[in-house]
Parts: sequence; structure tokens; C-alpha cells
Amino acid sequence: MSNGLLPSSSSSPSPPSALRSLDTILSNLPRTARSTRRTVSLVILFVFLSVLGFGMRGTNLTEVHSTLFRPSSSPIVISPVSSSSSGQSELDIASRPLPLKTPTRDRLIAWANAPGGRGEIPGEIELGGMYLENLVSCSNVWPSHSLELEKNNQHLWRSLNRSTLHHHRTRLIDNLVDLESRGVMERYGKGRGIVLTAGNSDTLQRVLYTLRMLRKTYHSTLPVQIYHFPSEKPPADSELVKEARELGAELVEAAGTTKDPGRRKNYHLKAIAIVQCPWREVLYLDSDNIPTRDPEYMFEAEPYKRLRAMFWPDYWKSAASNPIWAILGVRCRDEWEMEAGQILIDKKYHLDAMLLSQDMLTDWAFWFGFSDGDKDIFRFAFLALRKRWAVPGRYLGVGGLPSATASGSFCGLTMMQYDHLGAPLFVHYNLLKQVGGGIYRGFSWGRTKQFPLFLAAKHDPQPNSTIFEERMKAIAQDAEDPDFKDELEKVRGYGDTDCDMLADADDLGRARAPASEEIRRRAATERGSRAFFHGGWSSAFCVDARYDDPRPDSARLADDVARDAEHARLVKVWTDKGYKPGDEGWEHDPPNMGGESPLGIKWGELETNFEIAQWGDDPLLRDFENQIYDLGFVPSGQGF
Repeated sequence: MSNGLLPSSSSSPSPPSALRSLDTILSNLPRTARSTRRTVSLVILFVFLSVLGFGMRGTNLTEVHSTLFRPSSSPIVISPVSSSSSGQSELDIASRPLPLKTPTRDRLIAWANAPGGRGEIPGEIELGGMYLENLVSCSNVWPSHSLELEKNNQHLWRSLNRSTLHHHRTRLIDNLVDLESRGVMERYGKGRGIVLTAGNSDTLQRVLYTLRMLRKTYHSTLPVQIYHFPSEKPPADSELVKEARELGAELVEAAGTTKDPGRRKNYHLKAIAIVQCPWREVLYLDSDNIPTRDPEYMFEAEPYKRLRAMFWPDYWKSAASNPIWAILGVRCRDEWEMEAGQILIDKKYHLDAMLLSQDMLTDWAFWFGFSDGDKDIFRFAFLALRKRWAVPGRYLGVGGLPSATASGSFCGLTMMQYDHLGAPLFVHYNLLKQVGGGIYRGFSWGRTKQFPLFLAAKHDPQPNSTIFEERMKAIAQDAEDPDFKDELEKVRGYGDTDCDMLADADDLGRARAPASEEIRRRAATERGSRAFFHGGWSSAFCVDARYDDPRPDSARLADDVARDAEHARLVKVWTDKGYKPGDEGWEHDPPNMGGESPLGIKWGELETNFEIAQWGDDPLLRDFENQIYDLGFVPSGQGF
């Protein structure tokens, strides 16, 4: 079996024409002899890769990366537990990012040569071996991954082997090779705009709420397009269409697409709309997603300018056992999945990833076996192509009703997403719109369960609000070079966070990329968030979140021992002074250390790691509910 990039044997057919010129250049490079020197050469190669860190600069980037990842018919010996002299396995190296300006072709060569999906070659890692590797980096994932996804797709997951993993990987690679050879990657458009998708009257009505807020309340001038399937083209005399046009939005029929009538949601329209829209820079919004202000400023946000893509997190994580890691050739990442209700993208740099997402979403029947809907497909595409993305300055919040339900529980019906500085930006009311009744003005929103900004340690007397103002004046910027000269290892901090600064974080917040103290504090702490559903049937189906200590048992035990030792020491101090419990000078009970970390995280005070933010205290949210209801808002979208 051939993937068009990586021959599985010496008799494999030649690669596609799109890569032949590259292979012609590389064919003149000397091959490593099959001798005892081969082992030494491989070790040197791995050391070189580790030092290189995929951070090469200069005009020879294409040739260098093509050399490193040259398809070869020689056997590749891989062991899931072996490592190079640099201390990093081949899988670790394959998981690293490539610089922003790396051409698509080099990204595909890197992907084709990554462990897990190279086919029936000697030494290729088996799916079981991949799972063992993934357990190393994703030991904390299991409480937050979707058990339902794994349960419903057990047959698919168990049916995959090296040959089938190779087939699915190479089919995607070959499709992108074909698109690249036809120059499709250069059709990324010009300017900026907002893209939404809506077909039936309910979704189009919800889009109108967003448009009314954008135009009438925020006075946004960004152009807007609303995409729909050909079969869902609304009548020309529709009042909804008329108002959309009056609000400066163009309804567009997505070319070459069909809607599957057997599916409740046709997610593949999202990627198609982003690809087909005329703008280079795109803000995509779901129909039930309303910004808290004009979002145009996000095109100038520091992390977006640096990576030219920004995605927002979801409540869940991908399981270590998910075969998608083998198809991607990437070690499992302990990070939050994507919530695709909003996407900020520059197609000049990432059209290849959008086309890959479109391909996977079109074949949804297979790829949804590894992702709960469309949301994480975009993350898969970025990881497959060794790309990275910006993340907001605060983790996803749970927007809830102003008071508890009859059972006394917090009822979250909205996903609150933040900007790069941690301020609320998107009100994604995905569950609110499904509540049949009981939702009205004054009882739609009111509070958010969220993480605080981790700018100050808990023991720091300086409040977060003060530090917030100071950091806003001194945000790390690369305005003179939007492409940041591929400085992948630069330590960045508040206001400029990317996914690798949070992924696989340990108890000290050390993750895949270096970060300043406030980001490391965030990375270490937010691992303990656990979203869960409650209610249903006779009441609303609500989301809530709790906090669990995310540290391994060994770390908790060490902290408990230290805490108990300090407690015993203090008891002895006061007892030696002649005091006993209850005496006036006892100063109450000796304090509980709470397992405080060097980052100022008090693990023993887990309940304080969340805060309840009242909408009435936030200038961006205090008037939001009245503003949207004044514009005719009905959560279900059926009030027109």
C-alpha cells in the first residue's frame, strides 16, 4: 500500500507529480550505508532534530525539512519505549510544531513519516504501543474525556491496525497533495469578514439576533456572509432574508455541497463556508453565538498575530486510547478539545488546514468516530500539519441562570468564551436555546462559574485587578513582525498564550512550550476542572463544573505528609509553651498548610479555584441581557 509520499516497500509506486521535483533534488543526497555506522548516524540525526527543534530559520527551510523527512524504503526501527541520546523518542519529535511559514508540502512529508500510520513497515509502532506511549502524557485525561464517544465507537477503534491507520492517513495526505499541486492553497482571498451558517428559519432567526447586536448596538462595519446548503435556500420574499440584507449581510449558497436529510446537524457546512468565503481573515460564528462587543479588535490580538489562528476550548479532553493519535502521528496531548462556536483564522497561512478539515467533515461518518461532532476536527487538522494556535486568556466559563434551580444546583446553559486578555467576548447559548420554557428576560443569564485570572498567587496581597491593569500596559508584542520569526521557544506570558503553553502541564505548570509564571499557574491549576451535566426530563438539562485535585497520588501524599508534619510541629510549639487546645493563647487550631506549591497554588483549597462572577459587576455583561431582548431575542429562534 502506498500513500503517495511514503513508500512501504522498494516496489512501491513513485510519489505524486507534486512531489517529484522535490524528490529529484533529494535523490542526489548520499544515503546512509547499511552497516554498523547506520546506528551511529541515526543517533546523530535524532540529536540534530532535538537541537533543531523544528525552529529552522532562513531560505533553505523547504530543503532542510524535506531532507529530514525524506520518504525512504529502508526499514524504520521504532520501539515505543526506546529513546535517542537526546532523551526524546521518535514520537516526541514528531509531535513538535513546525514554524509558521513551513510550506504545506513539507508539513505533509513530516506527517507521512510520523510514527503510527506508516503502514506495514518493519518496526512500525502498533496501536497498542501507541496507547502505552499516550498514557505517559495523558494520565490526567480520563476524568474529562467523553466516555460516550469511546463507548459508541468501540467497534471502530478496535478494528483499526497499522494498515488501516496508514490508509486513512494517506488518503487525506494525497488529497492535500492534489490540491496543493493545482494551486488551491494560493486562493486564500483578501480582507476580513464574519462568516455564519444558517439554513432553516430557526437558525436564520438566531443569526439575525447576532446581526442586530453587531450593527445596532456595537456599530460593527465588518462585512458578513451567511452560508446555507442549496436545498435550504430561503424564499426570495422571506422577511428574514430582507432584514439580513438590510443589516449588511449577504446570503450565500455553499457551492458543491448537499445536506444529508438523515442528520440532525450537517457540520461540514462550517469548514466549507470558511474555505469558500472571499476573505483572507475570517471570524466564524455559530448561529447561537453573540459577541459582547464588536469583535474586530481580535484581528489585532497579539497571539493571533503571532500564530494567525485562534481557537477556543471545550469542556472535554481526548482519550489516550483514541486511535486518532496514531493517524496524526502525534503523542496524546493533555489539553482541552476545541469548541468550534467561534474560529479566528488567517487563510493565507492555514488554508491547508481548513481544506483538510473540510475533507474530514465531508467524510463525517468515519471521522466523527474520533470526535464528538465537528468541533475537534479543526484541532486534528492543525496537529496533523504540525501547526499551533492561540488560545484565550481564560479557560471556558459556564454561563448560568441568575439563581439556583429547584434542586439548589448551578444551572449552566451557556458557554462563556473570553478574549486574549480574559475578558468575556462570546455568549454561546447552545443549551439555552433548547429549553422549552421558563427562560425570559431577567432569567436567562446572571452569573458565570469560571477560573480567576491567575496573575497573582493566592497568598499575594496585590489583587488580580491591579495586576491586570499593569499587565495590559506591558503585553509582549511582536507588532513589527507578525510572523514572529519562528521564535518557538520564546517565553511568553499574559495576553499572548498559545496551546503548547498549556498542553501536558505538570504540577509546576511546565508544558510543551515555555511560559511566564502566571501562565504556568494557570496551566497547572485548570487541569482540575471537571464539567458535568445534570437535570433533564422535567427540568432544564444543565452544565455545572466541579474541581478535583489534578495532581498524581504521589504528589498529594507528599503534600499531605508535609502538611501533617507542619501541623505536628506547631502543636508541639504551643504545647511546649504550656498551652493546650481551648486555652486563650492557643490561637485557634494550628493552620493547615493545604499543599501550597511554589506557584502559590493552595491545593488544599480546591473549592476556591473557581469563582462565581456576577454579570451585573461586569461592564461588558451587565446590560447584555436587556440589550438582546430589546432587539426581539427569543432563545429558541422561533419568535419571528
